[in-house]
Amino acid sequence: IRIGPPSSIPDKRARIVAAPNGERIAVFRDGDEIAAVTNLCAHQNGPLGEGRVVDGCIVCPWHGYEYRLANGCAPPPFKEKLATYPLRINDGMVEVDPRPLPPGTPASIHVDA
Repeated sequence: IRIGPPSSIPDKRARIVAAPNGERIAVFRDGDEIAAVTNLCAHQNGPLGEGRVVDGCIVCPWHGYEYRLANGCAPPPFKEKLATYPLRINDGMVEVDPRPLPPGTPASIHVDA
């Protein structure tokens, strides 16, 4: 799924895209790091894509649950993990593969900011 240039993803925020199967994917940017995770928080299915990135973690807007941008894992002592999605840059555009990786799989990429 073509997202657009890295600059089209707001810094510390996400763009939400729909996969062909209806799954919603939140594509976040934190400076030069971009990552894609499921849009559903593991706590109570809150809309992660409406949250923001703070200190390298995605923060759910509903209850403040946090997940590392790099791999979708909650910081210790918490154990929750989000499904992540492979990303690539193709002709200057961010693209996300709509097939999820196992929860907690590192999948973020670095781009020229």
